Amino acid sequence: PRELRGSAPVAMTIIQSFTLLLVWAALLAYAAYRGYKIFITLLATSPTPFGARFASGILRSFSLDDDKFFCADGAPEEIAKKRRAGMDNLARSFDEQFAASQKASETVLDGISDLRFTDTNRVPFPFQKLVRERLNVATLALSSEGPHIVDLDGNRSLDVSGSYGVNVCGYDNYKRWMEAGWQRTKDLGPVLGPLHPIVGENLAMIKAVSKLDEVSFHMSGTEAIMCAVRLAAFNTRRKLVVTFAGAYHGWWDGVQPGPGNERKITDVLPLKDMSPASLNAIRARKDEIACVIVNPLQGFNPNSPPPNDLVLMTAAIRKAADSETLDHYAVWLKELRKTCTECEVPLMFDEVYTGFRMAPGGAQQYYGVHADMVVYGKTLGGGMPCGVVCGKRELMRRFDPERPLRVSYVIGTFAAHPLTMGAMNEFLRWVTTPEAEQVYEKVGKQFEHWIKDVNDEMKAENLPLSVHNLTTVWTVIFNQPGRYHWMFQYYLRDEGIALSWVGTGRLLVSLDFVQNDFELLKKKLLNAAKRMRDDGWWYLGTPDKPITAQSISAAMGKEMAYNTVMKTVREGLLAEVLCLPEQTGPRAPKAVPPETLHEFYDEVMRRKEDDHAASHSNTVNQFMHLISSTIFIINYCTIWSNCTATMATGLFSLFLRQSGHAIFEPPCHDEEELLLGFNTRSKCFVVAGYTLAPLISLLRLSNDVGFFLTLASIARSWLGVTLFFVLGHTGLLWMQYGFRISMVWLIKLVTDPFTDVLVYYPSAVTVWTTKDWQTATWDNFLSHLRGEPKDGGAKSAEEKKTQ
Repeated sequence: PRELRGSAPVAMTIIQSFTLLLVWAALLAYAAYRGYKIFITLLATSPTPFGARFASGILRSFSLDDDKFFCADGAPEEIAKKRRAGMDNLARSFDEQFAASQKASETVLDGISDLRFTDTNRVPFPFQKLVRERLNVATLALSSEGPHIVDLDGNRSLDVSGSYGVNVCGYDNYKRWMEAGWQRTKDLGPVLGPLHPIVGENLAMIKAVSKLDEVSFHMSGTEAIMCAVRLAAFNTRRKLVVTFAGAYHGWWDGVQPGPGNERKITDVLPLKDMSPASLNAIRARKDEIACVIVNPLQGFNPNSPPPNDLVLMTAAIRKAADSETLDHYAVWLKELRKTCTECEVPLMFDEVYTGFRMAPGGAQQYYGVHADMVVYGKTLGGGMPCGVVCGKRELMRRFDPERPLRVSYVIGTFAAHPLTMGAMNEFLRWVTTPEAEQVYEKVGKQFEHWIKDVNDEMKAENLPLSVHNLTTVWTVIFNQPGRYHWMFQYYLRDEGIALSWVGTGRLLVSLDFVQNDFELLKKKLLNAAKRMRDDGWWYLGTPDKPITAQSISAAMGKEMAYNTVMKTVREGLLAEVLCLPEQTGPRAPKAVPPETLHEFYDEVMRRKEDDHAASHSNTVNQFMHLISSTIFIINYCTIWSNCTATMATGLFSLFLRQSGHAIFEPPCHDEEELLLGFNTRSKCFVVAGYTLAPLISLLRLSNDVGFFLTLASIARSWLGVTLFFVLGHTGLLWMQYGFRISMVWLIKLVTDPFTDVLVYYPSAVTVWTTKDWQTATWDNFLSHLRGEPKDGGAKSAEEKKTQ
């Protein structure tokens, strides 16, 4: 019927509209959902790794020279002398104590890039050059005796480095375990593939400690982390890995979102530690998260990277958690465990460092929290290199039973090496005994008492530092502002304390420490602190000029900003245009800021006289300066009322003025640099740019644009460029030499036209009869452009041909 035929298109239109509405509603709902997840993630994400990575890409390296090195915090000269004497004494002591080790390290170890990296990164980078030159840290050792290390020179150093976390139980124990392990496996030798029966014993003990189902053996902690993350992603079919700000999980770029990794990170999410927002982010993105990795040592310094002396630029950079914060961290781990369980997200403990150190059962036992996967390393090998992954059965599969071609390829040639398994077995058999529990408890109590005793004595001696610990892991905290706290590591080394390359940031005591060792360590620690105080490194200024955290931060910020800007600028064309003075070497200008107004006037006039002597001796050049300076004085009056006329006459006077320098004066690039101003070479570039820019703009004019209207616009731009050159150079001088020296140069520049007229007016009479016209040569001009020193432009034609 006609009525039905007419209603069909209407029905189709309604259906289409409804479908389109549903599609739009679905898209909006999805966008809102994604926006919510992004918002929740941003609230929980730590900016530290991204900020540090960004800074690492733009911050430029620089070194403080000998003078600034000792007064970088603003200390007066008498304190700088004490520090210099202290450095000299340390260097002399190092040379005497470690002569053989230093000589051997320069020859035997040359070419080991690992050592070059650690040696470079012991102290903040502005101080590295001089420290490496004066304080050579030897790295060769022959033997160990209890907690002492004997070096090539026969020195016995009390070791608190812990061999990067390996030494939990004492070197003599590890030597015994390695020997016993070798005796039990030597008949098999290096056979790989077939497993020694001892592996079965290790498997049972590791499963009992970890409370997990399966085990995978590897050769390092980093390799084990790589395996664990890959298995978690494979078995959950998710790609996102959650870490917490500052936590270290080995050098693999897959878990390193901060500096040290150049790969673009898209699958690592660094969240804030101990933050409810992080729990919300995990709930919101649970379907994307393969695992949440925790380094339990972060309870000692939440949301901060592992402490080391490389970044100890101020005292505020290093902090340690108090007992209350540690209690909160334990509660946080329990909340995190609950959230991961509810969201069905695997919780992974990275116990490469904390495993068997915080307790025989590691951080799981210490905090009372059990993870779905646990990674061990370091000490578990009984002195041999190892890495171990433990996990629930469903997380440890390396193949998909439903898809035979889908596998997670994780395997290693030296996994379960017989010698490693033998030493590991000896360690595990000891650490799982009641006797081991008693040793942990006894040494833990002794160490807690030692921490309190040392802090009491530090306070009694009015020394600005304290020690803090988490079980047998400890660090040195500095309780006052300072730029030289990193020097403490060298006084400790000189006292006979062995440290790792991270210095005083992360220190360890082993379970073989006895009371005499603790007393010796305290004595050496106090002696080093007293020596450093007496050498002036902890100087705090005077009541009227104190050295504060704010003043140190301001000085550091200025140094870093200046050197980053200067190095970046020096690598481009602006280095020529702004005529940047040399920073180091014999051509680096020396400038002493004037203290009084009279000294300021004298300094301005002295620079005018030096400028005259350097590049204004030719009568023709003086006459050109007389004309151009007269025009400049007129320009001062017309610059705001008639910018166009000022530009036209200013360009003419600049061209005239620079021609006098470039054609009639001999080159004097080096002397002009010492005056901190623009040299003839840079001024030639500036004048060329000034002249070409308006001409190019005028040539590009279309017929419908007024000539004078455009000229006025160009003139205003020209004025802006002029201010950029002048104020830019002034700002750079301010950054390098201070405000007063920059003002000396600016005042000299502004007043030059007036003094030129006063000094050079006699040239108006003598210029017509002088022989100075004959000095104009093309070679002279080219010498200026090449930036030759004064003698360079006076060479004869024969000399130049010979060259």
